[in-house]
Amino acid sequence: MEHTGMTRMFKSLEDTGLKGFLKGNTFVFENAVTEFFVNAKVIVGTIISTLCNQKLVITEDMFSTIFNLPTEGIIGLGDIPKETIVEMSSRFSATNVPFRAPSKKREMLIEYHFLHDIVAKSLCAKVGSFDTVTCENFEFMFAISAGISVNWSKILFQWLLCMVKNPKKQYQGYTVPVSILMATLVKADLRASVKLHPQKVLTSKSVQTYVKKNQDITLVGESSKRTEIPPVTLKAVRHS
Repeated sequence: MEHTGMTRMFKSLEDTGLKGFLKGNTFVFENAVTEFFVNAKVIVGTIISTLCNQKLVITEDMFSTIFNLPTEGIIGLGDIPKETIVEMSSRFSATNVPFRAPSKKREMLIEYHFLHDIVAKSLCAKVGSFDTVTCENFEFMFAISAGISVNWSKILFQWLLCMVKNPKKQYQGYTVPVSILMATLVKADLRASVKLHPQKVLTSKSVQTYVKKNQDITLVGESSKRTEIPPVTLKAVRHS
């Protein structure tokens, strides 16, 4: 990519080791995912479910292996050093004033708009409006951008455990990762698959469209750090 901010942001994202979890897939098994959650329960930190008349036992180690996730580093994003938070708050900001969450994402540089949406949709499985950067999403962004060693296996598996325990969260995200889990673990026909919607996959075209829509946004009465953003080239990755 020609834009240095976008290049740095995507390089930071790639360096986290989250590539396996965020990778694109052309199809999902929506019915299988629904059945998995309906039958799933958590027993001593392990997910137990049934699918296609098969018993499934999913441990954190299995989850980590399938997605090739890092298992070393901090296990709570609240453990990020305060000095790192101060530094990243200034780096994210589109103005000379450090960014503070919760705030509108338009107050951040455009590359961090983009990172926020990836975090919110694909890691935190948020639904609804994405205009406001929550403190939770902000912590994820800190960890990714600052190059901190994070035990993503534990953090994302805990997120999946919460989805299993809370029915209201079960269909808000992770459809692609759970589809991958099912396709890997279930040795049976998962029935009809659904092609992933094009808007849920990042491509060169979708990134450029995003840039064009957001690059002219400025903050009234604030000194901006924004720069003109040239065309972006990007291989496809999932953006669910």
